[in-house]
Amino acid sequence: MSTNKTKVVYVTSNQHKIEENRIFAQHCSLEDGIPIADCFEFEFRKVLIPEILEVDLTVMVQAEVTKAYSQVRVPCIVEHGGLIFGEYKDRSYPGGLTKPMWNTLGDQFIQETNSSGRRAVARAVVAYCDGKGVYTFVGETEGRLADKPRGKREFYWDTVFIPDLISEDIKDKTYSEIVDNPRYGLEYKVKELSQSSRAMLKFLEFLRNNPKSGLWR
Repeated sequence: MSTNKTKVVYVTSNQHKIEENRIFAQHCSLEDGIPIADCFEFEFRKVLIPEILEVDLTVMVQAEVTKAYSQVRVPCIVEHGGLIFGEYKDRSYPGGLTKPMWNTLGDQFIQETNSSGRRAVARAVVAYCDGKGVYTFVGETEGRLADKPRGKREFYWDTVFIPDLISEDIKDKTYSEIVDNPRYGLEYKVKELSQSSRAMLKFLEFLRNNPKSGLWR
């Protein structure tokens, strides 16, 4: 690792998150146009962190990153995402419950939640713990839900979330279908649409604009 780069320890065992983060680091830039790869380098730690059942994603990741820090003993981040139904945005539902609901219902998620065509927000929260405090950063993408899972890339609810778009040829496509499209692909999702990328950019700007903790090594 280059000495002029800041290392970010990312605690996750999810291969899809690792894949998307690598594209994010290689192809996205900070607010002033500086490539992320010029300033930061991510190190992945595949540490299993017990997930709490909590609707509020922010509360959920705060607990997770505290547990992660207790294991890796260096400043680190965790990230968690979920869907927020439009009419429940003020209550963050299902939020942190999206993953266990999806794991249980699978292809029946839309049917069981009566969500075909429903407005929804894809929300991601990055939590950072430096040993002294915990900081959270939220990214969101507006959209709606499909009538059934569509697309080959099965990264949880990517097969049912349709982001709001201007481009006519993908305006009714799910995240997964957009990734399947060779004209757009995973890079387009990560750079232009991803709620996770938006949350991560906020975190990196915070890290760049604030003095490093004395615990950072």
